[in-house]
Amino acid sequence: MKTKTLKKLFSVLLSVIIISCFILYIYIQRKNKVNEKNLLQVANSIINEAVVTGIEENCIEEETFSVDKISSNGDILGKILIPKINVEAPIKEGTTAETLKEAVGHFSNTKYWNGNIGLASHNRGTYAHYFENINQLNNGDEIIYQTKLGTRVYAVESVTEISEEDFSVLNNTNKNYITLITCIKNKQNMRLCVKAVERSIYE
Repeated sequence: MKTKTLKKLFSVLLSVIIISCFILYIYIQRKNKVNEKNLLQVANSIINEAVVTGIEENCIEEETFSVDKISSNGDILGKILIPKINVEAPIKEGTTAETLKEAVGHFSNTKYWNGNIGLASHNRGTYAHYFENINQLNNGDEIIYQTKLGTRVYAVESVTEISEEDFSVLNNTNKNYITLITCIKNKQNMRLCVKAVERSIYE
């Protein structure tokens, strides 16, 4: 009798836990969608801002992406679009766990506009995982990067696996590159790296 009662209690408890987890999952997903929409609205308003021209381009970049300017925009730099895998994502400054929960993160030691732009996102999980399908990209596929300085279109040049300690892929370059990095399932010490070069240079 006691055994049957314990089994019944265990079954009820298990059901409650499963239902609670499902409700929590739905709540987080809806919250993510609302948050994504809000961040994209901010990103779009930033992209549409006019930039004063008439000075040397590197000076414009330095002024536009100063610490104060970035902070005043909620750390949002702009957005990235990858048409082949249906990605439209806000980009935020930094690659902390909190940042990557809701956006694509910008490696702070890389460029914002000219040179090599380094970006990171998760490839799976409950929260934002915008780079889950970048392994499907092939040479020539487009990556679109938008900030208040304008829009640049890049073409994928390579998709490779690298060591988690290989930061050389983020070194600055003379050509305009964009570098995407994410984790690889079941390969804890490896990262997937997609490098793309500005379209006009690629062609």
